[in-house]
Amino acid sequence: MDELSTFPLSPSNRPLSDKACELVCEGRRVAKLVNCFEFVPSNYERAWRALDSLPRGRFCEWGSGLGIVTGLAELLGFEAFGIEMDAELCRQSRELFISLGLSARIYNEDYFQSTHRADYYYVYCWPSYIELTEELFGTIAKSDSVLLICYGQDDIRGFFNSDSGAI
Repeated sequence: MDELSTFPLSPSNRPLSDKACELVCEGRRVAKLVNCFEFVPSNYERAWRALDSLPRGRFCEWGSGLGIVTGLAELLGFEAFGIEMDAELCRQSRELFISLGLSARIYNEDYFQSTHRADYYYVYCWPSYIELTEELFGTIAKSDSVLLICYGQDDIRGFFNSDSGAI
């Protein structure tokens, strides 16, 4: 795997749109009803601002959970999709999207086994999976793709393959 280099993020100051607020509120409500392992949700406002600062392209959320960040990416104009291995979370996220008129797709897969390509990958993985996730990115991502990885709810960092430059 090539070494990853830092991709500078300059988050926008644009507040969530009304539709984005509706998605986040409804997603948080649904999250309380889902009988699944305990997962820590992203800071959706920070994710929105980070995504808003990027040129639009194809967006993939690895471990998409309820797909809220995937939905936010769609609302911002990305061609967005998520990959989630828990079937119940996939079902709930698809129902959430339908109820809000969103068209982003959620694939019921393990992102470590997935070969879907994107310009941007977003992930908030378990800390013990960060190195494996970085290796996966270095292996399957297009040379100009960017990895947005959360090192906690309020810490989103960007990376790209150091031999390729960035978008």
